[in-house]
Amino acid sequence: MIPVRPFNRENALRYGAYYAARLLPHPAIRQGVAAAVRTCISVQQGRADASEHAEAHAALQALRQDGLARLPSPLTAAQFDDVLAYLETVPAGTGPSAQPVTARTEGVASAAYDLPTILACPHLVAAMNHPRLLEIAAAFLGCKPTISGVGLRWSFPGGGGASDIQQFHRDMEDWKILRVFVYLTDVVEGCGPHQFVMGSHRTAGRFRLRPYSDEAVDAQFGREKVVTISGPRGTAFMADMWGVHRGVPPTLKPRLLFSATYTMTATSIYQYRPIEVQDGHLYDQYTNRLLIR
Repeated sequence: MIPVRPFNRENALRYGAYYAARLLPHPAIRQGVAAAVRTCISVQQGRADASEHAEAHAALQALRQDGLARLPSPLTAAQFDDVLAYLETVPAGTGPSAQPVTARTEGVASAAYDLPTILACPHLVAAMNHPRLLEIAAAFLGCKPTISGVGLRWSFPGGGGASDIQQFHRDMEDWKILRVFVYLTDVVEGCGPHQFVMGSHRTAGRFRLRPYSDEAVDAQFGREKVVTISGPRGTAFMADMWGVHRGVPPTLKPRLLFSATYTMTATSIYQYRPIEVQDGHLYDQYTNRLLIR
C-alpha cells in the first residue's frame, strides 16, 4: 500500500490534477488528454518500442476491444511456493498488532501487505517487470510505462459488508490505467473472483466517484457483459481500469491477490518513497523510479 498525501495547501496542485482526471469522465476527452501526456513522455524518454510478439499483440487487441486480456502467469509453480513460504514469516499490515497471515488465519476480513514487504518478497519485483507485461503496458499506454502501484492482499469470508473495491467501480487516479492481476491461491466461485464488465472501458463514467449497483450494471451494460474470472493459482490477466470492475467478496475460502499498476505518470496524491531492493539495478530505472531506488 502506498500512502496518500495529506489534503492541505501544500498539496493543492496535486489534488487539483487528481480531481481533474476524475471530473472529466467522457472517453473522448480522456483520450485527448492522454495523447498529450504520452507525447510529452515520448519526447523525454523516447517512443515506446513496438511489440514483436504475437502474445503481446493478442493481449493488446483484447484490451482495446473488451478492456480485459488473459495472460500466461509471470510466475512458475516453484516461485509461487517461494512467495507463500515467505509470507508465512512476515506480518500483514503495519503496527505492533500486525501478524503473519495465511489461508488458515481466522477472525480477519482482509489483510494487505505494505510496500517494503511486497518488494522484498521473492520474485514479485521480477514479475511486475516481466518483459512481456512491460511490452503490453507500453503498447497500451503509447509511451514508456511507469509502475505506479503494487498490491498484495488477502480477502477472507465473513468480512461483513462489501468494501469499495468489492463493489462495481472505475479507477480514476490517472488518465490511462492498466493493471495486472495474479491469483496466488485457487479462485473459484465463493473464493472472491474478479469481475469485469466487458466493453465498459469505452463508455462514459460518472462525475461523482461512487460505485455502481448490480441493477445499474444490468441496466446500462447487460448482465451478459459481466465476466467472472476464476482459475487455479497462477491465473493472470490485465485490465483497463477505466472499465467497470470489482472483486467479489469471498464466501467459502480466502483469496490472495497480487497486482501491479502501469500508468503514464505518477498518481499525483500518492506519497512515493522509493525503496532500495536487492538486484534493483537489473530493472529499468525510469519505469520503476516511484517504487525502487
